[in-house]
Amino acid sequence: MEKQSFVRLEKETAVKNFRYNRFLLLRYLLAGFFFMNLYWGLSLALSQSWVALLPFGLMVLNLPAIAEHLRLYGYPSNEIKGQLDQHRRYQWVQLGANLVLVVMCWAGSGFQMFFPFLNADPSSRGFVSCILLSGILLSLLSLRKIATIYANLDRHARYIDKFEQKNKE
Repeated sequence: MEKQSFVRLEKETAVKNFRYNRFLLLRYLLAGFFFMNLYWGLSLALSQSWVALLPFGLMVLNLPAIAEHLRLYGYPSNEIKGQLDQHRRYQWVQLGANLVLVVMCWAGSGFQMFFPFLNADPSSRGFVSCILLSGILLSLLSLRKIATIYANLDRHARYIDKFEQKNKE
């Protein structure tokens, strides 16, 4: 009897971990944005720029998305529609901010306002633009991943289904 309960607990833990690992890429991207905004905000704060409120505001908006991922550990179902709404909202805001920053990067004095710690030469603008464009792509990737998870079309959902079917037998 004890062996059966151990095997059952082992299977439950495996499914719980499968479900939580569905969000691994999303968690890493969320953490990456958090730290990018932190370093950018600290650089702006050290430059004594009021614009530091932007990256620190993005960090504050990131926190509910992080909390959302913490709640998802042990979520008992593959049907998680609505469970990543905070993360989705955050990614839309981050995407919008990056789009505006790319435009500001090449517009007049916008670069100096948002990046006063860098020279306003074309190589600096190009470097920052590449980082911002990477952020845009990563936000789009996150939004696409959330959509595939909501539709249960992600690879982990298939693994979970196969694992559960195999263990019912």
